[in-house]
Amino acid sequence: YIYIYIYIYIYSIVRTYYYYVYVVLRTYVRTTTYVRTYVRTYVRTYVRTYVRTLRYVTLRYLLTYLLTYFLLTSLYSTSRRRRRRTSSYVVVRYVTYVTYVTLRYVRNVLRTYVRTYVRTYVRTYVRTLRTLRYVTLRYVTVTVRYGTVRTYVRTYVRT
Repeated sequence: YIYIYIYIYIYSIVRTYYYYVYVVLRTYVRTTTYVRTYVRTYVRTYVRTYVRTLRYVTLRYLLTYLLTYFLLTSLYSTSRRRRRRTSSYVVVRYVTYVTYVTLRYVRNVLRTYVRTYVRTYVRTYVRTLRTLRYVTLRYVTVTVRYGTVRTYVRTYVRT
């Protein structure tokens, strides 16, 4: 495991920004009848913004999660002439979470507004000796606003 932490603090009178980057790189190799190689990279970014005035308070929370998942699977069959690699595939996934929380204090009334956006981007490659398949799940968006749940799902599949 390789952990890399990056902290950046920027302070001002009105706003405070907080950035957090988290990176993990893992490689796993096992040698048996088949060989598998895993490489995973995680990048997480947190951005928090806090704005406060006399009657207005806003807290915004942004989480960006980037996952790159690379899996290479090689299967070798024992043959007198040559070895065959039967399959290998790569999966790249990108997930973004955005949450906005707004607190408004107007005329002695505290109101809370919450917005959440989730987007997922997945690409899968499956390759064999004869065929090449390409499957894409474009993104899934979930929106939560003012206590109302709205879901948007869009799927694209190509083979």
